[in-house]
Amino acid sequence: MATDTSDIAKQGYVRIRSRNIGVWQRRWIVLRKATNAGPCRLEKYLEEKHARQHTGQKVAPLTSATSISRLPSSTKKHAFSICFHDGSVKSIACDSDLEADTWVKFMVQECLEPQPGLSAGEPDILSPGIQKELQEQFHVYLVPSPKLDVFGECLLQVTQEHIYLWDLLSPRTRLAAWPLTALRRYGSDPSKFTFEAGRHCATGEGMFVFHTLEGEKIYNKVHQATLAIADAHHRTRLHPLPQMQSPSAPYCNSTSPLQQFSSSETLSEHEPLADAIDVPTTSRSFDNILSPRVMSGGRGRMTTRCSLRSHLLQFHQQH
Repeated sequence: MATDTSDIAKQGYVRIRSRNIGVWQRRWIVLRKATNAGPCRLEKYLEEKHARQHTGQKVAPLTSATSISRLPSSTKKHAFSICFHDGSVKSIACDSDLEADTWVKFMVQECLEPQPGLSAGEPDILSPGIQKELQEQFHVYLVPSPKLDVFGECLLQVTQEHIYLWDLLSPRTRLAAWPLTALRRYGSDPSKFTFEAGRHCATGEGMFVFHTLEGEKIYNKVHQATLAIADAHHRTRLHPLPQMQSPSAPYCNSTSPLQQFSSSETLSEHEPLADAIDVPTTSRSFDNILSPRVMSGGRGRMTTRCSLRSHLLQFHQQH
């Protein structure tokens, strides 16, 4: 029986960790895009031939996925995990880092990022509230930066894992992207939104300033997204994967936020942005990073500080 392949984003053999016995089983999986026929989902088969016959498949909807990220090599080589709203985690291993990165890229694009069809009048069969929120873009003016060749008017978008910058005249053209887990700090005031990118960002380290009248709204969306990431990875820690013995160091390009929380911190919208740039972040003790505190800004204004690690600590204390 012929099957429709027009909605297939990616397919191939992988190893999936069994939740019941903890072993890695070789399976053929198919990632299907969201269409009128159904939501974004992952189909699992024993063999490739079963996928062609469309028999014996197990279907896992991905509409409730909260994060998709690489796992350290010390946990499992060439692997990534999918975290869901109910706290469950699906772990998948590939034959190479390149293959794992490709799977993560396609899954993030199909499951976590807004799709063009959603703004073109097509039926939204995914979570309407979530997709509407992800589609929201903010008109900003990017202040010239030595880290980027572009500046001026553009559109800023906050998703569950990234800040994206889009061309104002060509909205499908992406100018830059920053993973939320790689932001060292961020803040806003009535006239602008600012964040400091870490070394894991494609742009490299540096401050980025956006003039906008919606700075506080952008700040709130970024803050809510980082809290959700902290919550999802706390749940992952509640269901740890078995540690694999490996002499190699953890995968240095892993996108897991847990490896980047040590230098991440956030600034509230009440912090003067000029002061934020001058505040050192690398010399603080671990206890100081964990503890939210109030400090006096250089011009006598008060600054509220917290960190993504403090979010994780709070989740740990609540359970």
